[in-house]
Amino acid sequence: MKTLLFLILSCFLVLTNATKHELTIQVSNIQDKYVGKKMYLAIWKDQTNFLKEDKIDVSEIIPINSKNFNYKKSITEGTYAYSMYVDLNGNGKLDKNIFGAPKEPYGFSNNFKPKFSAPDFLDCSFIIKQNTKHTIILN
Repeated sequence: MKTLLFLILSCFLVLTNATKHELTIQVSNIQDKYVGKKMYLAIWKDQTNFLKEDKIDVSEIIPINSKNFNYKKSITEGTYAYSMYVDLNGNGKLDKNIFGAPKEPYGFSNNFKPKFSAPDFLDCSFIIKQNTKHTIILN
């Protein structure tokens, strides 16, 4: 009985891990003044929750230690979108001007550059079916 339970549990763990892949995000334009600051990253899997701060699937605050910024995360297969920004003044939020445009460096998956409003999920979405690497240019 213990052997059967062990085999079932082992199969479950193997199947669960088999659907995870590594997402690597490299930011190509980290400036010297960003080093020592923090990068805020949010990843969403559900398109109805995209850009809702209280519905983030993965949230990370990553110190920027050098101009070579790379982030790696193992995530399950699926469709995702993310946003990121550099908190230049250390207040823990993305500062915006009076028109709502970001005043701090930011980026979206697919290097989507919004024109007059925030993007929607489809603008930024990508599929994880294997290890995936993105290179982002901050706006």
